Amino acid sequence: MICIKTKQLKSTKIIKISLGQQLVMNTHSFDQPYPLLRLFLRYIVPGLLILLVLSAFLTGVGARQLAEGLYLEQATRRAQVIDRAMTEVAPDHWRRLKRGEAPASVYGEAVGQTLLAELTREVRELDLTHLKIYSSRGVIQYSTDGSQIGMEDRSRAFVAAAERGASTAVYKTAPDGSALYELYVLVAVPDGSPVIFELYEPVSHLNALLWRASIAAAGVPSVILIVLMLGMTRLVVLAQKNINNRAALVADLRTRLERLLSGAASQAVHDAVSVGGGIASSRTRCTILYSDIRDFTSFAEANGPEQVVHFLNQSMTIVVGAITRAGGDVDKLIGDAVLARFHGARAEARAISAAREALGLLDQANLPRGVGIGIYTGEVISGTIGPADRMDFTIIGDTVNLAARLCAAASRGEIVADAETVTAAGDGEFGAAEVISVKGRRSRLEVRRWQMASAAELP
Repeated sequence: MICIKTKQLKSTKIIKISLGQQLVMNTHSFDQPYPLLRLFLRYIVPGLLILLVLSAFLTGVGARQLAEGLYLEQATRRAQVIDRAMTEVAPDHWRRLKRGEAPASVYGEAVGQTLLAELTREVRELDLTHLKIYSSRGVIQYSTDGSQIGMEDRSRAFVAAAERGASTAVYKTAPDGSALYELYVLVAVPDGSPVIFELYEPVSHLNALLWRASIAAAGVPSVILIVLMLGMTRLVVLAQKNINNRAALVADLRTRLERLLSGAASQAVHDAVSVGGGIASSRTRCTILYSDIRDFTSFAEANGPEQVVHFLNQSMTIVVGAITRAGGDVDKLIGDAVLARFHGARAEARAISAAREALGLLDQANLPRGVGIGIYTGEVISGTIGPADRMDFTIIGDTVNLAARLCAAASRGEIVADAETVTAAGDGEFGAAEVISVKGRRSRLEVRRWQMASAAELP
């Protein structure tokens, strides 16, 4: 959790950021809103469309199987009707024909001719397109095409029906383009192998009825699925909009909070949140710039809070701007003081340049109080301090204390830096080296000063 606390110091505010428990998330989710809509369109919508297509396909397959089952059932009943009718007309000759006796010998007799005529009449009455009756060996015992009687025709469909011992339906297209079913139906023979009836049934209104029923059966869940998909899409769009708005608010809040943090603190928090875990402390070498308004206490005593805050904002805007342009990082604002750090190449030179620029701009602004600046280079500890529920990210070490002591030794419009920092910066505009005593330090410190030309004339 991130919280902001303030405390009064020298009639103004010290702003500190406390880092408590931290959310662990990856860098993408930390920086960007969760792409709910994109993932929904990439994975969920295609899945729903596949489900819709699969449902329609399975419905079509089911309707096809149902149609074949109904046609087979109808063909079986017609074959049974023919079987019963022929048993009544010529039972002996019909039995001989079913047992596989040569059809020529059966039809050669007078009763056989009657049987043949009755078979033809039954075909007409049952409105069959075509009928064949096979013996168990595949010999055609009867056919609506008389020239085929007595021939052996072991087609693939016949063999499949004979071997399976079950009725079979084959969907075909007639030469004239009409669709029909070739149906192979088994009729039992007492004390013998069953005969097979081959019937041709045109795909008529029954198929249309079945397809209409199937479409109705599949249409309702399909419509429900489509409505559900549209509703989910609408919901996800609204959710994504809400997520984006919240992410924008979080980003704005983060930007505002980062203004209260140093760049190093912001980066440390970002790294800790990205990888998980706490914020680690590190030992580093840097150049510290410490600026402080001279005689600020008397100004705060003589003016109201509004005037004091306005003056502080003017002064700190100039100082912080100069530090930022020189590549420095403002660690914190402490009342009327500014603590900043410079890392990397030419850190000493950049710190001195920022100090000079700030003093020059403050002089041009003609503010009621001026600023003194102390600069020192050394090692510091950068990290968090404080209890787990109230932590502060800052820099700690003797280097920070020395920079503050040098700042206290600087007059208005003056920079006081340790001699080593000036030498490392290669700056030849500072005065000669001098040795000063620093409060709280046993050994004396060699420093050099730089003062604005107009500083001596300022109050």
